[in-house]
Amino acid sequence: MKMKNKIRVALSLICIGAALSVTSCIDGFKDEMTWSSGVANTQLESPAADKIVVTPSADGSTLTVSWPIVMGAGGYSFSLYIVDDPAHPVLVGTENEIVDGTTAVRPMAEDTHYKVVIKTLGNDKYNNKEATAATEKAWDNLLAVTAVIPDGTNLTDYFIANPMPVSTKELCYELVAGGSYTMNGDVAVGTQVTLRGNKITHPKVTMTNGSFVNNGAGFKMKFFDIDYSTFGGTASNAIILMNATPNPNITLSTGGYTVIPTTSPFAIQSCKITGLKYYLFFDNYSSSSPTKKYAIGTFLIKDCIIGQNSNTFNQATIRFGGGMVKDITFTNSTFYNEVVPNSSNRICQISSGSATSVKPATETWANGSFIINNCTFYQFPQGAQSFNSNGAMGNVGDKITIRNSIIVNSGELASASGGNGFVRRFRRGSLNATFTGGGNTYWYNGSVPIGEISGTTADTSGDYIQTDPKLLYLGNGVFTMTGPDQITRRTGDPRWLPAQ
Repeated sequence: MKMKNKIRVALSLICIGAALSVTSCIDGFKDEMTWSSGVANTQLESPAADKIVVTPSADGSTLTVSWPIVMGAGGYSFSLYIVDDPAHPVLVGTENEIVDGTTAVRPMAEDTHYKVVIKTLGNDKYNNKEATAATEKAWDNLLAVTAVIPDGTNLTDYFIANPMPVSTKELCYELVAGGSYTMNGDVAVGTQVTLRGNKITHPKVTMTNGSFVNNGAGFKMKFFDIDYSTFGGTASNAIILMNATPNPNITLSTGGYTVIPTTSPFAIQSCKITGLKYYLFFDNYSSSSPTKKYAIGTFLIKDCIIGQNSNTFNQATIRFGGGMVKDITFTNSTFYNEVVPNSSNRICQISSGSATSVKPATETWANGSFIINNCTFYQFPQGAQSFNSNGAMGNVGDKITIRNSIIVNSGELASASGGNGFVRRFRRGSLNATFTGGGNTYWYNGSVPIGEISGTTADTSGDYIQTDPKLLYLGNGVFTMTGPDQITRRTGDPRWLPAQ
């Protein structure tokens, strides 16, 4: 017998044995799959909900759904929906996708409620009928709730009566969907915490005084709105104010900072803040206490509307008076002022030092970054410096990114090449930091300011839109944007773009 035939016979015997033990086998010559589960003439069931497992990827970009084998199945029908609004589910990927295996992968969004739908399909070869019903499983990737704060509550009073406990785990306080809250004094934040509303129906907080006062812990604000228009506090107040006395249990870094690591971010996400009169963030640094300074690893503003209404406030909206931030990012957000601001009302100010001066014990802060992607700026600030830095974000290895953004009457008017405009202030008039641009619109008093696109420290990407974005402010933080070139390239805050 030829060697080839001997091998074929041997493989055939292996396949017969494997079929008896409910396994599978491949004929290496024909490359055909033959499989039998031993289940025939059966009404199949869909996988049990408690056996369906959802696993996020390490980077948070995808999720994998897995389920146990249903013997005798001819495959599975798989669908995934976002159900933040249960009445209007949003399909993720292919609906009723036929899956031969027992896993499916889909892109994942943060802070989202999902519904998994799996139905076992029949197998005509063995006369097995598909399941009569699909199995549904609810899953979400939201932080577990520590406490729900009742509608109508004064947050200042609530946290005086229920102070945030010291915890090694992140706490989450939830505001009721569509609820109305007030705040008339400081709220102490002494541990890593998320204050969260509802993604679909934002609750509203009317602030008449006080700040969220933080003494050295990560803090996130998500899915609620703040009305600051009736605020009666002083100019030293901020939405987020660092405590003048940092947490004494945090050992100062070699550079002399109270460090909040990159893994414990400060984040304002999907919030609408209107009528802001004073700081959005202030590190509360005092030259009389030079050792009391903070260093924040990550500062993020995402999917927000930040609206000022002041022509007298003469400090930066985000101010590090003596502290430091390593990585700061604005994305998919709108920043505006109802009126032309004070000429000293900058977007951001970092008064001294750089990321390298912090020298934390457990992280490497070799460089910093300031990233702005798909944002809209409207007289924010008009006539004032966009960014004021005294060492930060200007070293070799630092990164400045401004991309796909619409900048209208914001910063200084760069009327001549090399003039101090929006971009040049972020670049600090230097070539040290790596600059990345592209897709931006610069529009000032009805035309393109030449200094934004001409000069060695202007937007040197060579990729910018030189037409009117037709950005119109309608009031209460609402804009329209009808510039055809900007719409075609999908630039600026996405909320002002027409649906595709």
